[in-house]
Amino acid sequence: MSAAPRVRLISLRLPDDAMAAHEHLCFVRAAGIPAENLELWSMVHGRPRDWSGVDVVLFGGSGAYSVLDDVAWIQDGLVCLQDVVERRIPAWASCFGFQGLAKALGGEVIHDESRSEIGAVWLSLTPEGAADPLLGGLPPQFWGQQGHHDRVARLPAGVTRLATGEVCPEQAFRVDGAPFWAAQFHPELTPQAMVERYEHYRAHYPEAGADGDAVVRKLASAPETHAVTDLVRRVVWGEY
Repeated sequence: MSAAPRVRLISLRLPDDAMAAHEHLCFVRAAGIPAENLELWSMVHGRPRDWSGVDVVLFGGSGAYSVLDDVAWIQDGLVCLQDVVERRIPAWASCFGFQGLAKALGGEVIHDESRSEIGAVWLSLTPEGAADPLLGGLPPQFWGQQGHHDRVARLPAGVTRLATGEVCPEQAFRVDGAPFWAAQFHPELTPQAMVERYEHYRAHYPEAGADGDAVVRKLASAPETHAVTDLVRRVVWGEY
């Protein structure tokens, strides 16, 4: 692409949640596009019906919500993920989006605080991940920024597993036959952005309270894998 692509970010946060705007900014920076080229669509207002002019779709996290919540607009978000798969629009989904896509396609997502992860997590590519046109550009092992209490317990049929981790084995996949990638980790988040996100949702984590300050120090000093950060830009610009 020569001109900056038109991108739609599907927000699975309440419109007045400050992290909705924060997420928009993080994706703008990671994608390397003007802010006006990244449309923020709140699922609270319903599923988008018009996809004309949308080159790429992004799905992020949710913070205060789970894909398991019996909330109408959250469930609409799962259908929206299926819409994008069916339309074969190039797409990326982080964290909640990863879990939502797995569930929407027939996989299993469970609440499992015993395997919660927060901050930089050491992950590994699968052989299929090493051969993938997008994730294949990563080192065999890399750090991915995370913050979740739910996890994908079983991948759906029709996807290819691309990355794994010791605590949560399911860490990334690609939808077979569609330019749609999803990961439990957040390539759009830097360590500083992780601190800001955690501080905002601190009450939603069991580490809140006295231990919360230690979590902040851990997040702020986390290592980065710059090739991970570059995944968003590559999806948005079609570099795969």
